[in-house]
Amino acid sequence: MKLQQAYFSENNQIGGWSLVGYIAPNSGETTNFYYGTGGALNTNSQNATNVVGWAADNKVTLNNCQKGNDVNSANKVGATTAAHWHVLVSVNTSNAADVKFESVAANTTTTAECLALTPSFTAIK
Repeated sequence: MKLQQAYFSENNQIGGWSLVGYIAPNSGETTNFYYGTGGALNTNSQNATNVVGWAADNKVTLNNCQKGNDVNSANKVGATTAAHWHVLVSVNTSNAADVKFESVAANTTTTAECLALTPSFTAIK
């Protein structure tokens, strides 16, 4: 998030991972998770809203949290809002010189089960 804020303050745009200097853990894949980015691979306009800037999905079922729907071993994770965990990036409408973040732990079928694995994820701002 700090990298994204610094990039935005210098370029007035939301930047993708390579542009802001972020590298996913272990090239985007760990034992249980895939990490990825979707719409924020390249710069977006200054007025961008709800761009998926970071996402993670589980490769396997974890307790009652089912394997992610967005998991694809070739692409790691597509980083859409279908990913169990994702962070949306938007230009801050109350302060256009900054961006705001929304951390979401959601999936249409397993929201409560996956949120239980990371109860404080949605508190990340």
